Amino acid sequence: MTSTQTTPTRSGPAHGAARLPVVDALRGLALLGILLVNMTLFKSAPSIEHLAATAIDGPWDRAAAVLVKVLGEGKFIGLFSLLFGFGVATLAARRGSYVRRLAALGVIGAAHLVLVWFGDILTTYALVGLILLAFVNRTPRTLLATALGILGTLSVVAVVGLGLLGLRAATGSSVLVAAERDITAADATEAARLTALYRTGGYLDLVGERAATPGGLLFGLAFSLVVLSMMLLGVYAARVGLFSGANEHRARLRTLARVGIGVGLPLNVLVVVVQSAEGFFVVVAGQVLLMALAAPLLTVGLAAGGVLLYERRRAPWLEAAGRLALSNYLTQSLVFSVVFYSYGLGLFGRVGAATGVILALALFAVQLVVSRWWLARFGAGPVERVLRMATYGGRR
Repeated sequence: MTSTQTTPTRSGPAHGAARLPVVDALRGLALLGILLVNMTLFKSAPSIEHLAATAIDGPWDRAAAVLVKVLGEGKFIGLFSLLFGFGVATLAARRGSYVRRLAALGVIGAAHLVLVWFGDILTTYALVGLILLAFVNRTPRTLLATALGILGTLSVVAVVGLGLLGLRAATGSSVLVAAERDITAADATEAARLTALYRTGGYLDLVGERAATPGGLLFGLAFSLVVLSMMLLGVYAARVGLFSGANEHRARLRTLARVGIGVGLPLNVLVVVVQSAEGFFVVVAGQVLLMALAAPLLTVGLAAGGVLLYERRRAPWLEAAGRLALSNYLTQSLVFSVVFYSYGLGLFGRVGAATGVILALALFAVQLVVSRWWLARFGAGPVERVLRMATYGGRR
């Protein structure tokens, strides 16, 4: 590691000389991954089809959807959550500042959710962050055990559910068939309604829809235990100095990278295979297994591998994007709401998965350049400044 990678202090926000550049680089990587995953919801209404990636029509779109599912879905919201917990470990010692920061994040997230895009995750982070406060002073062993206990329990529930569904299929039971048929039909009807609304409705119509049905918040709360677990792992990583570059952690990072990627990647492929089977409940059980087991394993593997790679070669472009992660995240929503919604280009529901990936990569390439330019001139992102002012007032 370079000499600038000092441990963040407890006296203030982790910025400037106190930042860990490797964490900024990981945050920049997460920003790209979350954009690729979010593109599914930027460009079209949420549906069962998006969970079962192999159901998407067209070879290129299906291939793009499967790749995003295997490599992205659940992994980068997990990485963001882990890094959020890592930052909390330094800030939560000042509870007043921490609570003010969460309150400001919640306000920003709520505005984003209602005024811009229904897939916001910031409100979930603000709410789960309050729960996290109860754990920050626990021992590293307790943090690790709690996180693994939650993820393990959810994984067992998913596996048992899939087993029961498999038994139903093997015995020819039709108890859930009618329910699945009704749910699938209702899902298709709702997707068609949302597609028409986002193509033709006025801006205030879209605001009203998002206020009445805050989809991103509902999804985030549904998987809030997973988010909490990843945050706990982030606090654990900070408490044991896992990203500090110390020699004694390299062997552990190598093990985490090998196991996380070596086991996590095949498990994510397996989830895609499982979800290719017909049936709403199979898709949902597979999604729980992905979020609770397959994605966290690969997330940890990618994070550990990223730290090891960073020791060999720094990634200044990703560092810059990561330092402006909040501003970049919100910018992504602003740009693609204009591209896809009725008050912009009106392309909602008209763009396939492959085109979505290309658009996401194009915007992120622009953000890499703009982030370095912005930091060189202003030192911090505009939304980051607002959040810092809300956290520390005029003292920072």
